Amino acid sequence: MSRNASQVRESRWHDRWARFVRGVKRIVTVVSLICIAVLVGLLTQRATDMPVQHIAIAGDMRHIEPASLEAIIKPHVADGFLLADLRSIRQQLEGLSWVHAASVRREWPDTIKVTITEQQPIARWGDAAYINQQGLIFEGDMMPRYAELPMLWSEHRKPSFLIEHFKLFQTLLLPYGLAISGLTQDKLGQVQAELTDGTQVQFGDRDFAQRVRRFAALLDSEVDRKSIARIDFRYERGAAILRRASDFRVTAIVRKQGGQ
Repeated sequence: MSRNASQVRESRWHDRWARFVRGVKRIVTVVSLICIAVLVGLLTQRATDMPVQHIAIAGDMRHIEPASLEAIIKPHVADGFLLADLRSIRQQLEGLSWVHAASVRREWPDTIKVTITEQQPIARWGDAAYINQQGLIFEGDMMPRYAELPMLWSEHRKPSFLIEHFKLFQTLLLPYGLAISGLTQDKLGQVQAELTDGTQVQFGDRDFAQRVRRFAALLDSEVDRKSIARIDFRYERGAAILRRASDFRVTAIVRKQGGQ
């Protein structure tokens, strides 16, 4: 009996000790979590209080002053390094006419890095805008450096349509030492081009590629193209040619291989 009683007392002691250990573990766990939470809170508060010391702006900028970009960025970083609203900064920067894209990121511990990609105009769109390399219209101040860019304009506001026509016609003109200074489309869809030598070419509203080939046939003929002021290809088999110093006349184009 005494042996059994001893075993019972030992078992009870082990149970009490196990409960004590579990209790201590719970207390240690709770205290540890509280300490971690306090530490994280202190670090977060300290981090959010960290001011932005530097605004680094990178990119090949020819039309934008860095000072104007800083004026946009500074109000968004006033609350500190971690609370800086990078998305709003990027959206406002990309709202500038000469900014094609903006990248904004944090660089530890106190720098906001901004990388600017400027618009690259390939043509003028009317008298108050440009077309970029992606074929999109963007507004920008008319600058003398871009006065020689070809001018495109459509009453239907479809730059992609005119860009494709421009590429086709310009490719054909290169072997002849000619270039396009303007390509327009009116409300009726009539396409007209003006060359750098002042010659005007009317293509009409259809069969552009075919009429371009007819223009090539004209250039390959013996006609004196320097005397031509205006050519109208809105005819079935010929072209109406207005010469610079003579009367209006209609000239037939001989059908050649590759042309119609």
